[in-house]
Amino acid sequence: MYSIAQTWRSGTKSGQAPIDDYRWKDGILGRVGTKRVETKIFIRFENLRISQKEDHYWYSRRSHWFVKFPYCKNDKQILLANIVFFLIFLQLLGRVFNALMIASFPGQ
Repeated sequence: MYSIAQTWRSGTKSGQAPIDDYRWKDGILGRVGTKRVETKIFIRFENLRISQKEDHYWYSRRSHWFVKFPYCKNDKQILLANIVFFLIFLQLLGRVFNALMIASFPGQ
C-alpha cells in the first residue's frame, strides 16, 4: 500500500540482516521484504531491500504511514478511511486559508 506520508532511510549496518521479520517477494529491482508495524495511533508498512555482504549489509527502507482507525477491519478499509480523512483535512485547511486571506485583505 502506498500513502502520502512516507519516510525513507538507507545505509549500512554490521551483522546479519533481519530477514525473519519480513514477508519476502520478488520485485522489479530485486527481493522486497514487507512488514506491518502497528503503534497506538499509526500503522506503518515497511518495505525493505537489502544486499548482504560478508560482515555487514546495505539496506534501503521505505515506510508508508497511515492513521489507525478503530473501526477498520482490513487494510483496504484503512486506506479508504485515510483518503477520506485527508480530503476532510484539505477542506478544513482551505477554509482556514480562505478566512486568513479575507482577514488580511479586507474590502477587495
